Amino acid sequence: MEAYAETNVTSFHDKVFIQLYDSQQPLRHLVVFAIIASVFFLFRPGKKYNDGLREVNKLFSWEPAYFSQVRWIYNAQRIMDDADAKAQGRPYRLCRGDTDQIILPPSMISELNGLGINVLNSRESHSFGLLGHLTGMDVVRKTSFHVRVLLSYISPALPELFALTGARISQGIEKEFPQTHEWTVMKPSKAAVRCISEAIALVLFGAEMTADNPELVHLTHEHTNNVFQVCFAMRCVPKFLQPVLVWCVPAKWKLFGGWKKLRHYVVPSVLQKKEAKIKRGSEDAAVVNPDVISWMVEDGRNEMERDPMVLTTLVGSIAAGSTYSIANFCCRTIMDMVAHPDVLAAVRAEIKETHVRTHGRWDMAALASLEKLESAMKESSRLTPGTLLVYSRVVKKDHMLSNGLLLKKGQFVTMSGAARTMDPDVFENPREYHGLRFCAEDRIEEHRARPFSGIDTDILTWGAGRWACPGRLISDVSAKILLVKLLDEYEFAFVGDKPLTRSIMHEFLFFHPENQMLVRRREGSCGIVFVQ
Repeated sequence: MEAYAETNVTSFHDKVFIQLYDSQQPLRHLVVFAIIASVFFLFRPGKKYNDGLREVNKLFSWEPAYFSQVRWIYNAQRIMDDADAKAQGRPYRLCRGDTDQIILPPSMISELNGLGINVLNSRESHSFGLLGHLTGMDVVRKTSFHVRVLLSYISPALPELFALTGARISQGIEKEFPQTHEWTVMKPSKAAVRCISEAIALVLFGAEMTADNPELVHLTHEHTNNVFQVCFAMRCVPKFLQPVLVWCVPAKWKLFGGWKKLRHYVVPSVLQKKEAKIKRGSEDAAVVNPDVISWMVEDGRNEMERDPMVLTTLVGSIAAGSTYSIANFCCRTIMDMVAHPDVLAAVRAEIKETHVRTHGRWDMAALASLEKLESAMKESSRLTPGTLLVYSRVVKKDHMLSNGLLLKKGQFVTMSGAARTMDPDVFENPREYHGLRFCAEDRIEEHRARPFSGIDTDILTWGAGRWACPGRLISDVSAKILLVKLLDEYEFAFVGDKPLTRSIMHEFLFFHPENQMLVRRREGSCGIVFVQ
């Protein structure tokens, strides 16, 4: 009986195995197909062109495009430096792996600025760079409504928002930075992000919605963090695998939940404001709160611009494009000044002099008068921009440039910021940090005429042309408030006296979130408070 039973069980297992084997046939075929497709994709040669442009980041004509993509991930800075040195102001083609980009010289900005959006489109390039189809921000390809709102309504309202923005950032500093006079090891980037999030949340959602709402402030910077984690990770893999592999990235699931939470806040607010607008009537004068959601509801001109889901995406896109970039810039500026104590001392002396001169009334005019701080900010931005590539556009239709180069529909064009910022004909000793170079006696008038918040084609912080960063005034004010408070109230030092270095991945340069510095409260600070 035992032998019979054993034979029976074995036979049963064999049948189950055979059935399981047969049922898995489609899955195995799919896996085999995916492996073969991946091999063909990874080892496919790059595109061929006949426009005569020199190609960089490509070792030989039949080199697989993915090899270029891998090199770009880790060696973008060296690739661009070598290419710029050899180009000598001539256009060239950057083989980036995910796409090929035509690098135009900054001297062509004026000509390109004269081309309409029907020829060069910045929104599509922005969406492509941040993988809008994976991060949920692809709607920016279809509308520039958020740009119009920022430029037409929010930037002019900054004087009204100024005092409250200063108060919110100051509160964030008290929570995130040590309140002891003993040296404390901390990660300044994460603290700065949370402080800047107070300002960005205020601008996006308004004073009432963000009052005593730490979850919404947290969502503002957590959303940005998840967007960039997904972007950085997915730009390391072949494009055709991204829609599948993205779900293996934990940040994608967090981002998915983050969009849901964002809709929970934005959609009811939009519907409530739309209803109030209808009840008010078109003839009654409107008093609109100075925040993005309120002005989007007030100024929506078509169905897309009135869609609560679209407005949620645009609000999230603004958050993603501002929070970490401002905070990282502030940390880089502080890092540079700590490495150059003479500049730090000069800026602190200027802050103290301004405090005395204004009798402690820090309004927007007082903040704008800090010429040494502005110079230090420009220098840090010049040496460590947020990205190596500026003025990025997608070509929407064929166009012949004045230099005889034919731009073809579907191509990407961009510029190397370093081609201008590292030009010795523009900046003396361009590789060296001179924090006060812009406010030197021979440049002070130019410095005053071209404030940090303005469009400067020498340092290209905000890009150039009509599609330059629309939130630059908000970024400028928020960054200065944070920097003035931190430099006045805190001492900073490097752990073990070892200077920090910038981090880079793809074309993005940043102050690493895990970087640590020594921080402590300063004796005899001014105790700055910002007023209307």
